[in-house]
Amino acid sequence: MPENSGIEWQVILNPHAGGGKGAEDRKKIEQLLKKSGISFTLHLSEYPRHAIEVAKDLVSGGTTHLLVAGGDGTLNEVVNGIFLAEEESHHEVTIGMIPVGTGNDWTRTFGVPDQYQKAIDIILEGRSVKQDVGEITCHVDGQTSKRYFVNIAGFGFDALVAKNANELKSKGVKGIRVYIQSLGSGYFNFKSRQTKFIIDSATLEVNLFTASIGLGKFNGGGMMQVPEANPLQGLFHITIIRKIGIWGILTNFKGLYSGKFISDRRVSTHTGKTIEISSSTPLPGESDGENLGSGTFKIEMMPHRLQVIYGSDRFLGNLSNVKDLS
Repeated sequence: MPENSGIEWQVILNPHAGGGKGAEDRKKIEQLLKKSGISFTLHLSEYPRHAIEVAKDLVSGGTTHLLVAGGDGTLNEVVNGIFLAEEESHHEVTIGMIPVGTGNDWTRTFGVPDQYQKAIDIILEGRSVKQDVGEITCHVDGQTSKRYFVNIAGFGFDALVAKNANELKSKGVKGIRVYIQSLGSGYFNFKSRQTKFIIDSATLEVNLFTASIGLGKFNGGGMMQVPEANPLQGLFHITIIRKIGIWGILTNFKGLYSGKFISDRRVSTHTGKTIEISSSTPLPGESDGENLGSGTFKIEMMPHRLQVIYGSDRFLGNLSNVKDLS
């Protein structure tokens, strides 16, 4: 097996990931890393957004290899920390992932298995590629901020579901139950609204139920919300679902996991590099499952900007910019 000899990994572990699984499995993960011969220093993410601070400080201090032990939310925080770091040092940072979360949707696209040892084996193999990154300019409550994402950003119903899911996770709810409960409660608390999309130079106005802007294909614990997305393509894939009743949701539920729901007449798909979203009333948003608040948003493509370690190339397609760390 190839070795990453000479590489010092900074491991950011979220004890709260997976409904507390991160804390439960901390010693196991450390033991497996040591047994595998990986040189590392462990850092804990102790509260919401703490991983942003930790990653920013590490990258500003010269760190080049980050290993995330957590879920999609932890990965999102680490990515935001990298891009908020001083200077342009994020171009040199490589990220690896040990999935500990509830959904683990980013890892589905990049072929990183949920089993700790198998994920660590992939780190040792050291195959990496530069993926695209989305930059979101958020105008919420009179303030402007920037957030970055590496999987999917959702607006409308999806964002409310993500908010509900995060609240359930904070209460210790785990597994598929998180998403089923979030979907149910979200449906009865969200109203479709007139929403304008400007995708590159084209304008589209719809009575929006939900929209997903994808680099990766999956969210919500394995739902294929953006089936044509490719994180190496330099292009967003966008799924827009117009107002839909409860029967429409139920009849398409199975199709959410296969991607076939996009054939429904109330669904349209688009591609673009810049998307502006505004609504008749402030629209809720989320990125990689993390709440953005309600307002208006501009999403811009940052092509091939983050070096990430991958396992399987099943969903990746063009691998022209592969790098071997081993």
